[in-house]
Amino acid sequence: MNFRRSILVMTVFKTDTNHIRQPARSTSPFRSLGVAIERASTVVFDDLEAFEQRSERLYDGFSYGLYGTPTSRALEDHIALLEGGTRALVTPSGLSAIVVATMACATAGDRVLLPDTLYGPAKDMAHQILAPFGVEVVVYDPRLDAAIESHITPRTTLIWVESPGSATLEVQDISAIVAVAKAKGIPVAADNTWASHLLYRPLDHGVDIAMQALSKHASGHGDLLMGSLAVRDEALFRRLKDKARLLGYGVSPDDCALCERGLKTMPVRMRQSAATAAEVIIWLKEQPQVARVLHPAEPDHPGHKVWERDFKGAAGVFGVVLKPCGRDAQSAALSALHVIQIGASWGGVHSLVAPSDPRKGRQFCDWLPDGPYWRLSIGLEDSADIIADLAKAFSALVAHAPRQTSNQLGHAAE
Repeated sequence: MNFRRSILVMTVFKTDTNHIRQPARSTSPFRSLGVAIERASTVVFDDLEAFEQRSERLYDGFSYGLYGTPTSRALEDHIALLEGGTRALVTPSGLSAIVVATMACATAGDRVLLPDTLYGPAKDMAHQILAPFGVEVVVYDPRLDAAIESHITPRTTLIWVESPGSATLEVQDISAIVAVAKAKGIPVAADNTWASHLLYRPLDHGVDIAMQALSKHASGHGDLLMGSLAVRDEALFRRLKDKARLLGYGVSPDDCALCERGLKTMPVRMRQSAATAAEVIIWLKEQPQVARVLHPAEPDHPGHKVWERDFKGAAGVFGVVLKPCGRDAQSAALSALHVIQIGASWGGVHSLVAPSDPRKGRQFCDWLPDGPYWRLSIGLEDSADIIADLAKAFSALVAHAPRQTSNQLGHAAE
């Protein structure tokens, strides 16, 4: 097929008009291995009837670029398949996904339960945005499991779980929580970003809304922001979709294509990261500067037995509590790193460290030993290089330790 024959319409207009109107061209029989990137704010229609009925296309068709494009729909279909759901929705970030799910299930006068380990900005959002609008926000100990029933009242309309939880990685018995919630007709939403659908599928365990920050494992390269919500209930999906639409949450088709590409290598990346992390953890546990490694695979970790029962494996993201030292010593140690970079995200090809104090803003963290906390996200570098980098950091820590006041804690800001 030559170029001229592939042109379906070659109407000749004036020069200015021809700059605007691109000739229609058949794409048959072209096919690509990657999802097509279709950018659009405006969606055009063939006639008046189609335009007037565009609101009927909000959930499956296309009515306006903000509400979905073929590229975002392709990613949503893929996420639904991987999560074991029937429907999925992508949002501009993991936090925005939490906002959508919470606002779709709670209005003024309702009560929402959040685990103490829930992503910090999500708890801030609940307290600073939802609470002033009349939603009662209750933070509970993530180790309660079935005992969460003591926090449930007739006004409770949503229970969030995050397992393993942010920073300290406590594992919740989600099945026990779901059993209590189902008996009272309360939906459960799970932030499943650490495990992803590869290691744990919340919908298979009775959870109503499975959420991920696709910015992490799914994208895998630290170059986009996105969240997802997967469900099995059509009515719930439409509530989520309506809330996202009214909040003005749209996702770039370019980012959707990048995320779709990331999904293709996600299993390999996560397996390699976990294997390398296991080597690094063995080394860390032998270091005198380390007070404790926080990882669900560790036998003494909160919820370890549940992790063994329910999860298919481990991710390469874990915490390290250092023995008490001064801020200057910690700063010198972090500055000595070269392979591992300081950054707040995780789940990508680059190894990252995020120094913080998880005790700040937490109510139920008394089990955590004193000392600076580092969250490590192990990437795809060689394990020997990562360990050598940490060894340099610990050498710098020791070198600066004598200049610190005894028992002084140094916690870098998040």
